[in-house]
Parts: sequence; structure tokens; C-alpha cells
Amino acid sequence: MRYSIFCLFFVVMLITSFFCSAAWAAGDNVAEFKVGKASVWAIADSTGERDMSVFSATPEVISQYAPSGKCPSATMVFLVITGGETILIDAGNGTPSGDRASRLGEGLKHIGVAPEEITKVLITHMHGDHIGGLVRDGEKAFPSARVLSSRIEYDFWTDEKSPELFPNRKAGFEMARSIMELYGAATGTFEFDSEVAPGITAIDARGHTPGNTLFLLESEGEKLLFWSDLVHAAALQFPRPEYNASYDMDPDESAAARIRFMEKAAVENLPIAGVHLPFPAVGTVEKNPEGGYLYKTMHNDQ
Repeated sequence: MRYSIFCLFFVVMLITSFFCSAAWAAGDNVAEFKVGKASVWAIADSTGERDMSVFSATPEVISQYAPSGKCPSATMVFLVITGGETILIDAGNGTPSGDRASRLGEGLKHIGVAPEEITKVLITHMHGDHIGGLVRDGEKAFPSARVLSSRIEYDFWTDEKSPELFPNRKAGFEMARSIMELYGAATGTFEFDSEVAPGITAIDARGHTPGNTLFLLESEGEKLLFWSDLVHAAALQFPRPEYNASYDMDPDESAAARIRFMEKAAVENLPIAGVHLPFPAVGTVEKNPEGGYLYKTMHNDQ
């Protein structure tokens, strides 16, 4: 199956960037920072604006937090070099051209990492904007990599009976199965709470999808939580985390996971990296005395 066909199988999640501080950015879509001895790069795969009509909030609530009816957000990929491994967390949307074109390849080239150097791709979940970039021109985009996802997630998206539960997502199931078949023996699964790479632990955050996974990186006493799609619109969901996007497959579990990890990040002063937070998509969470939470993007002086 050619790559152009893969591109029909998913909805790309877009958003605009807030800034890229020159003191720690490698380019206009790449930001670099350290977590202990681990090197981490945030790569903006694509940017744009999200239409707020996809959220469960009323128009009155949406107008309070996003008066224009749109919200900046992003599709991010994170590169981690640690313990002798070169790891991608998710692979972006893979769209080859247009205003939604993937810039992952451009970002990796800017960093100086060739696709063949990627040893693992850790998948948070199998929505198209996270796995589409695994394919390029119908071939493996990362020919040396093992592609790992939670056992629950893998089983759900590759089970031939799953589309019966979500008939409107048929194309997404076809895409996931096709990509997993393409990688074949290079695919693998893990259990929650297991170490999936040096210093990286998989964490259960099901709700957005049945096996949605967060990854906690720890090095030299420092931590960073890659928290997948817990937030799709920062302007709305930090102050009002109870509201879901239509992409959330189990709304109740998704909201519960979002609140649980926002609370954890705030209480533990745990930095977070979110796939759909505005570039550079790394920051901290604080409790808002008036209710909900506040998100603060990392600056070059941090």
C-alpha cells in the first residue's frame, strides 16, 4: 500500500506555535533540553489551530476560554537519546505535503539524526497523527527501529472485531493494522508499569484510547512526563479538565485520567510534555486557586 493511501486514514490534529526561544531551540520547529543525562528534543510535526466545536463544553464555556472559537495547539514528536538508544515517542502524522505536511524529517535532519539511527519508536496510542509518520512512500520510515505499544492498545487496534464497536473509525483501524503488518516482527508490546527503554517507564492512562500510554523519563533525579493526548486544547482543558474532545474514545475515563495526571504534575512539580500542547509543548502544571489548573510553558531562562 502506497503512503499516499495511508494519509487518507486519519485526522490530523493541528495548531499554532507560541514561541521558540533561541537560547535552546535548534530551529523553528525544534527545541532541545536536558533531563539529567538524557537529551530530549521537542519536534513540531505540524502546527495550526483547533476548532473548539469538537469539545463537550457548551458554546458559552468555549467562548469564555477561546472567544474566537479556535485554540492554538500542535502535533508534537519527542526524540530522546538515553542509555545508548535513540528513541522517538510517537511518529507524527506523516502527511507528505500541503499545510498539514509533516516536518518530522526536517526536524530530525536539523538535529543530525538519520531515520536509520532510530532504535525504538514508543507509541502512546494508535491514532493516525501518532503513527502515520511510521510510513514513508509505502516503506518503513525507521527501518532499524522496534515499534512498541501497550499490549492493550495493540490488541484493540489489530483485532478484526474492534471496528464493530467504533464503526465511524474504520479507516483508523485499517491504517493501524496496515502499519503494524508493515513493521511485522519489529513490532512489540509492553505492560503498564514496565521499563520500555533505559529510564523510561510506561504508565496506564487509558481513556483517550483503550491502551493510551504515558511515558515517564527519569535520569539523574530529574523527570519528564510525556503525557500523550491528555490535553487537546490547553486554553480550555487546563482550567476545565472535565471537558473532553470528540477524539476521546471513553469520555469518562479520559476526563478522570486528565484530572489525575494534572494533579500529579502539580503536586509533584513534575514537568510534562504534551503532543497537542503549543510548541515547544513542554512545561509545568500548577493548581489554580480559582479552580482547575494552570499551564506554564518552559522558557529559555528555566
